[in-house]
Amino acid sequence: MLAVVSAGAASYHGSVASVSLNEPIVDMAATPTGNGYWLVAADGGIFGFGDARYFGSTGSIKLKAPIVGMASTATGHGYWLVAADGGIFSFGDAHFYGSTGSIHLTKPIVGMAATQTGRGYWLVAADGGIFGFGDAHFYGSAGSIHLARPMVGMAAAPTGHGYWMVASDGGIFGYGDAHFFGSTGAIHLAEPIVGMAATPHGHGYWLVAADGGIFNYGAARYYGSAANLLAGQRAVGVVRSATGGYWIPSQFGAVDSASPNGFQVDPNLLLHNGVQGIENELVNRINAERAARGLHPLLADPLLHAFAENWARHLASTSTFEHQNLMIILQAANGRLEQAGENLFEGSGPGATDAGTAHNALMHSPGHRANILLPEERLVGVGAACMNGSLVVVEDFGTPSGITLLSHPTPPLDPIAAGNLGGAGC
Repeated sequence: MLAVVSAGAASYHGSVASVSLNEPIVDMAATPTGNGYWLVAADGGIFGFGDARYFGSTGSIKLKAPIVGMASTATGHGYWLVAADGGIFSFGDAHFYGSTGSIHLTKPIVGMAATQTGRGYWLVAADGGIFGFGDAHFYGSAGSIHLARPMVGMAAAPTGHGYWMVASDGGIFGYGDAHFFGSTGAIHLAEPIVGMAATPHGHGYWLVAADGGIFNYGAARYYGSAANLLAGQRAVGVVRSATGGYWIPSQFGAVDSASPNGFQVDPNLLLHNGVQGIENELVNRINAERAARGLHPLLADPLLHAFAENWARHLASTSTFEHQNLMIILQAANGRLEQAGENLFEGSGPGATDAGTAHNALMHSPGHRANILLPEERLVGVGAACMNGSLVVVEDFGTPSGITLLSHPTPPLDPIAAGNLGGAGC
């Protein structure tokens, strides 16, 4: 599920909150008009809304490193994507000015920002190193500073003569004419900072935490926060609208909107609860775990989904808890599958009937985690059933015929990528 929170005059234009993603959303860029935005996934898949037109993606390209950020051109007729190795992918009228793709980086790239002219861009690494290309001049970096926490993002000064970097503890580093207006560096945060955005005139900025909490400084007005309003998802950044306000994209995709008149929850999130919402979110959480470990995403398979959903209903209606005969699934696949695996979850009562709780329980179980993270798998079907205050989940996995199954040690729990509780529930 992907979420975007819009605030001020940053209106809601759509989201992918109701679909299953191959890989999680990692960033967002707004059009110059403020009447649209693009969302980009870790595989470079692009989702455009409002006046954000599609110009291309890397969704069908095998990337050496995942996409971590994007930026729009000055015209809004193109965009750049940047990978963790600093590789740049240009689409529309976004020209290529250089990259760090062939450079050995000390730390990975975590974000990018374009100049006001659209004829250059900066890349920022986790250690605070800055790489400028085109007319993006170098004004300083934190590459030689011992950071308390890694950098997670950056924002360009509207003049094009400076930039800010933000660390995960909310520490702010300003260079050129990017002035310091405040930080959360001395505040104990419930969740780490994941991104920042500057005001139109550069006289302030917003920081956003992973839980959607907003921190505003200088002339950056507070219009609302997505904390506890992302249906259990994690925010991945904050993006300013040219018409005023900001959006907050999340890892799986919904769009809440806030303005001086109030805060509106993404309509897709209002439909988020229930069986379909739980099933979609669990597929997204599974693929987030696999993406964090460089594993192939799992595609939703209709046959596996049908078997998983039917078995979940059977278990819920009969108050039983046992695996189905997986040989029947293999026979129904008519030679299409090499092997099948299955995870089961049952939860009852308050706080135990949501996708986050189910996913956490399965990830903390070595055997179930091995199914979720089996490298040879390519297909998944998730079924859920809500009955008498309980949630039953069935996850059926499939490896296509022709893929050789290998022996693997039990995968470690960390890094758990979608361990947040809550989300879609009964």
